[in-house]
Amino acid sequence: MRKPKSIVVVVDDDPSMLRALKRLLSGAGFDVRAFDRPSAVLASKLPKAHACLVIDIDLPEMNGVQLCERLAAYGCSLPVIFITAHTDSYTRDLAIAAHPAALLVKPFARDLLVDSISSALTSTGTSR
Repeated sequence: MRKPKSIVVVVDDDPSMLRALKRLLSGAGFDVRAFDRPSAVLASKLPKAHACLVIDIDLPEMNGVQLCERLAAYGCSLPVIFITAHTDSYTRDLAIAAHPAALLVKPFARDLLVDSISSALTSTGTSR
């Protein structure tokens, strides 16, 4: 029996970044579910296991950390990787306080993202 692909849920409001991440992660062997706003994620049925969240911090409706807090309140305990174009200490401190599996600053290397996702999945007992 073949093992199912790990799912990566990507949330970014920049359409070109969302397309690029979807293409990159699909090419790396992940099943990618892409969302352009937090409300769409909250309205969806997220996987319970074999998955990771990749969330931009600067989003409309609420920031990425607030989205993670809402998801946790709904019982979601998937590992999170935050991505951001902001390098200021406020953004960094906000993200780190949420205990992500990783915090990556845009632009980041493809391999760094894939390795961060693989590491997050491995640390939670899931993998590709």
